[in-house]
Amino acid sequence: MPLRLRLLPSPVAPSGTGGARGPSEARSIELHDDTAEIRIGRRPDLELPLPYPALSALHARLFRTEAGWQIEDLGSTNGTRVDGQRLPARAPRDIGPGAHLTLGPITLVFDGTVASGTGAERTATIAKRLVSDLFAASPDLAVPTLAITSGVPARAPLRLETADRRYLAGRGESCDLRLASEEISREHLEIVRQWDGVVVKDLGSKNGVLVNGALLTAPRRLRDGDTVQVGPATLRLSDPADRYLRDFEALASKSQDKAHRAANDGQAQETSEPGTEPLEPPAPEPAAPPAGLPPAARQPTAQTGGSRMAIVIAALVLIVVGVVVAALVVGG
Repeated sequence: MPLRLRLLPSPVAPSGTGGARGPSEARSIELHDDTAEIRIGRRPDLELPLPYPALSALHARLFRTEAGWQIEDLGSTNGTRVDGQRLPARAPRDIGPGAHLTLGPITLVFDGTVASGTGAERTATIAKRLVSDLFAASPDLAVPTLAITSGVPARAPLRLETADRRYLAGRGESCDLRLASEEISREHLEIVRQWDGVVVKDLGSKNGVLVNGALLTAPRRLRDGDTVQVGPATLRLSDPADRYLRDFEALASKSQDKAHRAANDGQAQETSEPGTEPLEPPAPEPAAPPAGLPPAARQPTAQTGGSRMAIVIAALVLIVVGVVVAALVVGG
């Protein structure tokens, strides 16, 4: 049976959160029953990522013990409360099914291990759903728009304000986005804003539709910044919610790369620790000269012997040279 947490709606900002609000709708979140730790915060690489600015990047964690489950605040800015009581940082507390966990503007109900229910979401989709909820609370900032960038006379961007409504683009007068060109069908393109993004569909047009240069053959979800070619007209989508989600995903990728680099660095350090390389035997140290001798006498014995030999050889050479010179004089 899965482990379940319920995310409660908070249409009114709780006190102490700077006016920050939580989700507008209740959500059920299920995790595998063998989960040992659930880290909660803004970071997308956590077990429960919640993309709310009032949460810390790593806010709190739930972890399994032999006796059950505990929660620990990880030094968050806006704090963690259990059934209304604020937790000191780094001080784990036991929790049981039904406990209300408040993290900034977010309230979770810990249900524990329960039978799987309908409507529950996995953590893989919860961030996308919550981003949609977050922007739904600020409709003026969250409305995607489709704007003409070139090819036909400019018009005001099409604002996709109503979710699940069919918006039409074409040269017909009844279209939501009129594109003045005979190369464009009367009803050329359908655009629908769904909870997880904007989807476009070719309505059987004569000249087709291109998305980022590729022919559209089936309904396709657009990303922020995608271009749509309708005959000679080029359109561009601006989607604030998708842009926010993409930044969120990019942060997850960076966090994973950083973790991989840290792991690799740790392995490199392990292989270079003292004792892992074969040791060379130490070279013998020269014996210290007896104390009280003058500096010249403190040279090693082998060096002193070598100097005496050089003197003897030099003397012999001088003698030989002297003999040769004397012989030459006498002979002359």
